[in-house]
Parts: sequence; structure tokens; C-alpha cells
Amino acid sequence: MNTILAKLNLTGFARLLLYLRPYWKGMAIAISSGTLHHLFAIAGATLAAYLVGLTAMGGGKEQILSLLPALVLLISLRVVMYFSDMWFAHEVAFRILVEFRIKIYQSVERVSPAYLLNRRSGELASTLMADIEVLEWFFAHTAGTFLVALLVSLITLGLLGCINWLLPLVVTPWIILLFSVPFWFSRKADRQGKDTREKLADINCEAVDGVQGLREIISFNYERGFLDRLRLYSDRLGQSLYFYGRRLGFEGALLNIFSSLTIICVLGVSAYLIVSGQMDFSWLPVTVILSANMLTPVLEISSMARNFGIILAAAERVYTVLEAKETVQDGAVSLPEGTIKPQICFNNVSFRYREDLPNVLNDISFSVGEGETVALVGHSGVGKTTCINLLQRFWDVNRGQIAFGSMAIKELPLDYLRSLITMVPQDIYLFNTSILENIKLGKQGASREEVKAAAKAAYIHDFIAGLPEGYDTIAGERGVKMSGGQKQRIAIARAMLKNSPILILDEALSSLDTENERLLQESIKNLRRGRTTLIVAHRLSTFRDADKLVVLKNGKVIEIGSHAELMEKRGYYGEFVSSQVAVSG
Repeated sequence: MNTILAKLNLTGFARLLLYLRPYWKGMAIAISSGTLHHLFAIAGATLAAYLVGLTAMGGGKEQILSLLPALVLLISLRVVMYFSDMWFAHEVAFRILVEFRIKIYQSVERVSPAYLLNRRSGELASTLMADIEVLEWFFAHTAGTFLVALLVSLITLGLLGCINWLLPLVVTPWIILLFSVPFWFSRKADRQGKDTREKLADINCEAVDGVQGLREIISFNYERGFLDRLRLYSDRLGQSLYFYGRRLGFEGALLNIFSSLTIICVLGVSAYLIVSGQMDFSWLPVTVILSANMLTPVLEISSMARNFGIILAAAERVYTVLEAKETVQDGAVSLPEGTIKPQICFNNVSFRYREDLPNVLNDISFSVGEGETVALVGHSGVGKTTCINLLQRFWDVNRGQIAFGSMAIKELPLDYLRSLITMVPQDIYLFNTSILENIKLGKQGASREEVKAAAKAAYIHDFIAGLPEGYDTIAGERGVKMSGGQKQRIAIARAMLKNSPILILDEALSSLDTENERLLQESIKNLRRGRTTLIVAHRLSTFRDADKLVVLKNGKVIEIGSHAELMEKRGYYGEFVSSQVAVSG
């Protein structure tokens, strides 16, 4: 019994079946319709066979004609039930797929960006689309079909028993055999299904890389090299599919052999019963039609069962995302609006991204007073962006504490914490929707006038107004229709619209020309007024006017002070500035 349960992988299927509970009414209609569809098909075919038998036996014309309307009715009802079965089964399946996709995105949002640290975006896209689409096979064509096949088989066996008790005894072993064929190869199916889904995810990752890096591929004449990589992954997938298809073909051959043997046995037993006088000859076509039609749903579920390996592998990949561990726990402290003062305190903070990696931050401490502007300064890789990530609780610190005033940020609900912070990142992401909607990301209920005011303050209004469709112009995926400076000004407009008490500028001016930088420096000064601002920058012009500079080296704070104070010390910061001046010429 344990072996049978293991082969059926009941745990995996039971978890999938739980998603049907909210839609049990629709599924019940689908199962009822599917059962009636097959029964009407059997009844229609049986009646047609009976009419053939009557004709062969010289039955009366009036008797035959009187049964024709019933045959037409059965065929019509079969069509209606088939439509109802497909409609409700697919409606339930597609609703569940929507639920899965939303839950996966919510799960990724909950654990990101830590979850994506060691994963490729193409792999997640493959799970979000391809793996979930595979589950449609289960919800629309397997779960209900199994019950339909069981019900139809039992009813048909009963009808065969009414003709002669020997017929169901002959057919039943073959039905059990047909049901069991896919489970003979279940372990191999599971291995092949998992391998196929992984190979498909790999090639999806390569395809996403090829689209996202198309400009670089063309620029560096890497087309041949990339196509070779794509061909390699395609060959791996093709080989996996070859072995998967070979197994399917072998199982299909067995199913056809066993179903043919079932009909042969029915014919043989029926012939014996007719010769021995235990059954009238007119029932011969009826027994054959009943047996053949009973095999249809059984073969359907057996054929679908051959894909259980892929279904379970896809479900496993989906559950891996859904059950990903949260790297941070939501805080539970509920505070009235305005209670938290925007004072940032890093107290002896140490952090590393993984246990097997060295610390990125080592026992760092600094503070940003309310309304103060502080810049994190240092070469690339010293931990500046990590400080920003920790402040937004994308990760939690390994040691020490980050607080707003006296309140540790880990005590605050994540939504509330992030509502207090507005960030203008270096790498701006614009969605493939209107510029208006992209700016309204900062305040989703903002009016058009509020958006325009923010755009004017960010010195992007004139550019937008000059476009053919103005604020309704589609930005293009990732903002491909705009320059880096234009995208950054849209991001600054978002920040102005959000109007949070804490502002983070992460290399926010890196893509601006001199004239636009001068204008934006003025607008950002206005934006910073009355707000706590944390700046991450390499350019001297960006951070020299900050109230305080926190200089980082090798994940440690080595100097704190204003630009003038640190220059007077002629320490590490002085060397850093001198190297910048030398590079800029």
C-alpha cells in the first residue's frame, strides 16, 4: 500500500486539489457535465448500434423510425454537455492560475530582493508563466476527468452486467490495467518531468538575457557566440524532451494494446454467449459500443497521467517560490501617523549577504538628524548601497540596530516603514505604460495637475509636454524611449510626488549633463528642505554641500564630518577627493 501511495504521489496532488475547494460548485458542474457527456455518447452509440442490430435482424421500419428522434436528442445533449464541461472546467482552471500567479508575485515581493540574489529573472519568469500554465492540464483536464472516468466506468459496467453478468467480469481487469499503466513508470516520469522543466527554465533564462542584453550583443559582435549558447541550451532541452517523448510513446503503445485486447475479449465472450444461447445477436453491437465508449474516459485519464511527471515538477517549482523563506519579518508596532521622527541611527551595524560570505559592513555607526543631509562617501563596493538596502529592510542586519529615533525599524510594519522613505535609485525602472502613470507611482491617487507640478519641479515637464501625446506617451519597456537623464528626472518627479519625510538619493544625478545637473541641484535643495536626506554618490558636486559626510572604507566608517572639516584633516577623504579631481582633469 505504501508503495502505491508513493507512486501516486498523493501529497503533491492533494496540495493541488486544495486549490479546488473555493471553486467546488463550478468543478461539480464540470464533473457532472463530463459524466453526462460520456453517458449520452454511450447511449447514443448504443442506440445506433441497437438500430443496426434491429435492421440486420429484419426489424420493423416503424420501430426503427420511432427511435431516430431519441438518437438526435442524445447527440444534441452530448454536444451541450461537452460545451458545459469545457466551459466550467477551464473557468475553474484559469481562475486558479490567476490565483497562483498573484500569490507567486506576492511571495517574491515578500522575500525580494534576497530571493533573487542567487536566481536569474528568466527562471522566475519561467515559473510565473510556463510552470503555472502546465498546471492547467491538471485543473482542467485531470482532476475532474479522473472522477468522470471512474463514474462512467462504474455505470457502464453496470449496463454490461444487465446484458450478461459475465461481461463486466471480463472487462474490469482490463480497466484496472489501463488505469495502472502510467504509474508503472511514475519514478522515471518524475525524473524526466523535473529535468525537462529545469532545462526549459535554463533556455528561458538565456532568451531573457538575449532580449535584455541585445544592445550589448550587437555592439560587441557577440551574435554568433550568443546563438551558440542558445543552441547548446536548446539541444539540452531537445534531448530531455526526446527521452520524455520516447517514454510517452512506449506508454501510449501499451495503452493501445491493452484497449484493443479489451475489445477483442468482449467480442470473444459475446460470441460465446450468442453461440451458447445466453445472449441475443442484436446485443452484440451494443456490448462492443458500450465497451469501446467506456474506454474513452479511461484512456483520457491514462494519457493525462503520463504527464504527471511534468505536472508535479511544475507544481514543485511553483511551491518552491510560494514557500520561500522570508528574510525579514513584518513588524507589529502600530503607531499614529506622524509619531515617528525621521531621524536615522545606525548603531554598531554588521551585515553579510550570506553565511559563507565575508561581512560587507563591520560595526558601523552614524546618525542623520531630522532635516539633515548626510552623504555616504567612498569607492565602489565599500557598503554604501548596502546601507540603503538595510534601511529599507530588504535584509535585516546580522548585528547591531537601525532605528528611527529610538524606534528600531524592525518593529515597524514594512508598508509603514517604506511609506516614510522615498528613493531615487541609480538604475531607473520605467514601466511600459504612460509617463503619467510612471510618475503617479509616487502617489497613485495624484491628479494630473499634481503630476505636472512634480514634473516641473524636476525640470522634465517641458520635455514631456513636447512629446506628441504629452503625459500619455508610452515610456517603453524599461524606459527605452528616453535617455538616462530623462529617466532620472522622471524618478525625481516620482520622489517629489510621494513627498516622504526621508529621501534617499542613490547616484541620482549620475546621468545628467552639466546644465541639467545645475537645475536639478537647485530643485533637490528645495526638495531636501525639511526632509532627512541620505545621499550615496561618487561625484564631488553631488555630496560636497551635505551637512555631514560619512566616509566608508572596507565596510567600516573611518571619517565623519563636513566637506571642509574632512579636507582640513587631510586624511582618507582628502585623498579620495584628490583622486576624483585628478581623474576629472
